[in-house]
Amino acid sequence: MKDKIEKLKALFEGTEDIFNNHPNTEIAQIELKRINEFKDFRISLLSESDRGSVLMAAAFIEDKITQLLETYMVQNKTIQKKIFDGNGALATFSSKIDIAFLLGLIPKNIYDDLGILRKLRNDFAHNAKSITFQTDYIKERCNLLQVVSKVALRDDTRAYFLRSMTTILTCINMKMDTFTQCQEEDNFDFTILDKGMEVIADILKK
Repeated sequence: MKDKIEKLKALFEGTEDIFNNHPNTEIAQIELKRINEFKDFRISLLSESDRGSVLMAAAFIEDKITQLLETYMVQNKTIQKKIFDGNGALATFSSKIDIAFLLGLIPKNIYDDLGILRKLRNDFAHNAKSITFQTDYIKERCNLLQVVSKVALRDDTRAYFLRSMTTILTCINMKMDTFTQCQEEDNFDFTILDKGMEVIADILKK
């Protein structure tokens, strides 16, 4: 495992220098932040046990889905806090996944894979027995993940899961770079109705 982590770190060496020389500083900093996030996420997953990697992936990706939704929505922190916290309408991972799909922020295959991740999280979080990616029903769940090719990973369930999670993270980040944020509507002008009633009253007088 140490070898894999060192190889990954080596792969990203020099990335900061490349972006520091980018002509557009703002874009460079955003992209560098995303690359470092990807690297740190991948290294964290590699460093964890099977149980730890599933729980960490679920927690991190739920936070990213929350960030995706909060960024897309009208920027009203009071209302956002009410729906995302406690018993709010979007307080659960499941509800966040559903609304992200219905708003067109994630495609169907990512939606399906997030549902599998949620089930895997529950499998590992609520089971005191020693289970791993080699446990039959865990392996079966992972085999249902769709976002990366199974062929390239040579039936390595753990590697397939880790690659799927980093792909999902990339998909979410790409969407955050491309959507148009919702804007608060102007208050409705009720004087329009009053004017309409005046016109009707004038017609009825004739």
